[in-house]
Amino acid sequence: MSSHDVIIVGAGPSGSMAALVLARAGRRVALLDRAAFPRAKVCGNCINPSAWKIWEHLGLTEAFSALPHREMTGFTLRSEGRLLYRHTFRPPRRGPRAVARDVLDDWLRREAESAGAEFFPETTVTGIDPAAGTVQTSAGAFSGELILGADGRNSLVARQCGLMPPPRRCHRVAWQATIPAPADLDDAIHMHLFEEGYFGYCRYSPTEAVISMVLDARRTQNPLWLARRFFPDLPEQDWLRMNPITRAPARLKAGRVWLVGDSARVVEPFTGEGIYFGLSTALLAADAALAGFAQNDFKAAFQTYAHRHGRLYRRRVWVNTLMRWALETPSRTVRLLRKIKPAPALVSFLSDRIHAS
Repeated sequence: MSSHDVIIVGAGPSGSMAALVLARAGRRVALLDRAAFPRAKVCGNCINPSAWKIWEHLGLTEAFSALPHREMTGFTLRSEGRLLYRHTFRPPRRGPRAVARDVLDDWLRREAESAGAEFFPETTVTGIDPAAGTVQTSAGAFSGELILGADGRNSLVARQCGLMPPPRRCHRVAWQATIPAPADLDDAIHMHLFEEGYFGYCRYSPTEAVISMVLDARRTQNPLWLARRFFPDLPEQDWLRMNPITRAPARLKAGRVWLVGDSARVVEPFTGEGIYFGLSTALLAADAALAGFAQNDFKAAFQTYAHRHGRLYRRRVWVNTLMRWALETPSRTVRLLRKIKPAPALVSFLSDRIHAS
């Protein structure tokens, strides 16, 4: 059995960030993921500007800046083709930065390895004992003082440890594809709302754009058919699929297991804050864990993590909650938008809350 201080299941932004901080502090960290890296993920590829303070805090600003990217200059919001609002990010505020998820995640994973974390790719978890702190995997058994579940919204860790909330049927499905960037596509994020759901797309390289679509599966399960409504000449694409879009928050702890990122709480993707919450909760968990090791008191450490985790979401998630309510039944919102014109001041206010740097 391989023994470590901390075992982290999932090497996405949350898991790799926690591994980086813990390994830098001298802790023996095992970072497990069922995939081989780099790998693609369903995501809008936009990093919220709030993440800059995280890179600065960890001395990663220069490395993050060097990743292939596009600076987002603003966003547009359309309903059924009708332009509702156009917003420009004004200096000195930074807007979101488009970075492909395979690039971002592999970079963070490599930073964690450089700090001393051991990475175990293509390692599937088959069992967890939260009381004993052991994880059974396809690559053998691991033991640790602490296990962090960072394996996403369908977290195996949360399910096996009884932390997942009761299932609630979610009819909405997320789809993503990389498409040739239209010649006239600028460096803004373009959001479209229609009766079957919504999508956003943006350029993330000189020749490529990403389109992320959330559809009501009761209305249609064909993302290409919807995409061709707006891009008639779009060729056949390989679409990645993700479900559920949202779910109730999970409980954060069972025995030696703590949850971080989407494993603990999922936010509506419309606002593009998921990666920021994932990075932030990983930092909170890692800092609390280091205090637990220093004081040999993980009960108090978890209480600190739980308190700060709740405060993080209370401060920021209200806009996301409002968007989720509006988009759970997109046809209702579309009918409302047909009758009213959104107040620019209100949209600017919400944008400033989402993109605060």
